[in-house]
Amino acid sequence: MKPPILSKPARLRVNHSPFQPTVLALLLALAVPTPASANTLGDVLQAALNHPAVRSRQAQLQAAEQDASAATARYLGRGSLLLDQTNYEGQHVVGYFYPGQTTPAMLDNTISRVGISYSLPIDLFGVIAASREKAQGNRDALELLARQEQLLRLNQAASALTRKQALQLQAQALQTQRERVEAAVARIRQEVDLGRTAGVDLALAESDLARLQAEEARLQGQLGDTRADLLDASGQDPEVGTQIVATPAWQDVEPDQTLAVRIAQARLLSLQASSREANRNLLPALSLGADVFSNHGGSGDMTTRAIALRLTMPLEVGSFKRANADAARALATEEDVAASRQTARRQWQSLHSAYNSAQADAQALDKEVRYRSEVVAVEEKKWELGAQTLENLLRQRRDLLDAQ
Repeated sequence: MKPPILSKPARLRVNHSPFQPTVLALLLALAVPTPASANTLGDVLQAALNHPAVRSRQAQLQAAEQDASAATARYLGRGSLLLDQTNYEGQHVVGYFYPGQTTPAMLDNTISRVGISYSLPIDLFGVIAASREKAQGNRDALELLARQEQLLRLNQAASALTRKQALQLQAQALQTQRERVEAAVARIRQEVDLGRTAGVDLALAESDLARLQAEEARLQGQLGDTRADLLDASGQDPEVGTQIVATPAWQDVEPDQTLAVRIAQARLLSLQASSREANRNLLPALSLGADVFSNHGGSGDMTTRAIALRLTMPLEVGSFKRANADAARALATEEDVAASRQTARRQWQSLHSAYNSAQADAQALDKEVRYRSEVVAVEEKKWELGAQTLENLLRQRRDLLDAQ
């Protein structure tokens, strides 16, 4: 008699997809069907949104919003408060002196000044506008990254929760099978003691029982890993029922709507704005200036006021090099966007195929479980009547267990 070949129970496989917008739709759909499962899943997903990685992304987004606000504030110009004292080798005019001045000029070797200065930029070539676009692009990219982090944690939590439920259902099926085999072992042992059955049947049943116990131990290890993953994602390890959550309907999404492509596009816009800013910084900069100073020296004080129109021209070789580097980075990012779009299209089609395949497998296995349950019930009756061998009965039970 050949020893039975025991197949391992099917393991739940979860494919992690980079297409988080639809993952969110799936998770929201998963939270609807039954009140008990909805409460458990909803609590886990809500807790996942408080993950430290999510909070970190939110903090980065807030910093990017401050950067965007600071870039806009450049239009308001900047001021400064000045306080200085200067010692000269010879006497200098305190304040100012002009021809025809009625009062004598005040002269001193030591002159101190107190005043304020203010400069208002004139964005003639759009340098500040490009800086705002760059900051806004960075903010948009970080907003998408924050959303991606949220969806990754939601996906991790929901996947761990459904894996836990699947493993517990597998454990229940294994327990039922083990209890049946234990009952068979006890019965066969009695028959062997009475000399009605050969010892090989007892060895066969005990071997099958040992394999089932080993599978239960392996399953408990997987369940421990899944619980650790669930705790990492949400900080919770709730009890899950046996009610299978309904599978949500498939939703078609264009590649440009996926987060991977949108993040690449946001980075492209930011780098393009950075390139424009670098190029415009090579052009002359125009600004209005005004200052008021109180000058002290020469046994007197003089207040001076001035309004100026300033034109500055950068003459730095490094600025030209940086502008070229920014242009090259923007060009490379354009290729990244195209590559992300192609990858998104391929992975989305693969995900759709896997979804359809899983749906078909689930429907087929549901029918198979019902069929094999009926077969096992018949074979058990035959074995009890002596019209079926133990090996065939155990094989039918293993087939049922694999389908479950």
